Amino acid sequence: MKTPTSTIAECLLKAKPVGLALALLVIHSPSMADVAISKVDIPVVGSKCNERVKEVSNVTGQFRWPSKTTGQTPAVVILHSNAGIVGVGDFYARALNAAGIATLEVDSFLPRGVRHGGERNAPVLCDRLQDAWGALVFLSRDARIHAQKIGVVGFSSGAAVAIMAGMGVRPARLARDNSILPRELVYAAHFALYPACANIMDDQQRIRSWINPGRAQNWGATGKSIHIVSGTSDDFDFNPTTDCPRMREEFPDIASQLTVRMVEGATHAFDWPHPPPPAFSPFAKAQTGGIVTMRYSAKEAAIAQKEMVEYFLKYLN
Repeated sequence: MKTPTSTIAECLLKAKPVGLALALLVIHSPSMADVAISKVDIPVVGSKCNERVKEVSNVTGQFRWPSKTTGQTPAVVILHSNAGIVGVGDFYARALNAAGIATLEVDSFLPRGVRHGGERNAPVLCDRLQDAWGALVFLSRDARIHAQKIGVVGFSSGAAVAIMAGMGVRPARLARDNSILPRELVYAAHFALYPACANIMDDQQRIRSWINPGRAQNWGATGKSIHIVSGTSDDFDFNPTTDCPRMREEFPDIASQLTVRMVEGATHAFDWPHPPPPAFSPFAKAQTGGIVTMRYSAKEAAIAQKEMVEYFLKYLN
């Protein structure tokens, strides 16, 4: 086993795929025959903000369409963590599909030639906004999808991107009068699982400097619901019991949009059945670094899955 000073990036490469544990959870998933699955190309929107990141015009995604639905259908975009696509998104996608909601899981890494967020050329949050907003534009142009009923769910760094979308933060160097992403096209609801809230609030130099209200990329809060689920033992944060609730004070513009549920005793990535062992992450604690422990809880994963489906059924219908 790796020592506690092993990096998260090293461990991610050796993490086991999601296994039978997901199948034991209580929410019924539709049979594969009930869901049409396809790989799609998603045009990105705006510009990258990190010069080390590979320039791309498209990223890829897995689009899942509940084939027994009729009429225009709501949809949810799924944004992975720094681990990349490891099966957690699929766990939530199956539950959403069973509820009649289409899903689009975006891969921000492989199209840019990286495997995980620990690589030097991996896209950072402001780069991944290209993908999140591009996915919204992509789905809004699909006649099967109701353009005003598209939500987004993210995990860890993907959850931070989902929150930023609700704050109104757009991709870099995107003109407000552009024809691709008009101001009125926004996500209808945002579900953020363990978003490492301290990173969003307390990294003043790198993150707060471009997401604060008044900055060029922040077009103003969308007014749409943002719901956070995070654990009281999530050591990505400085103080996991208070950091996510503190977002209301740090960002008063979204205070009326924001709800938070703290999961007692849960760690970062509590819904990942086979996380890596405790390791150092340079991204923890507002990117000052620290040891991060991830511990799977089948019980809390099932609760979060059910909560997420009910959330989107409420806000997308």
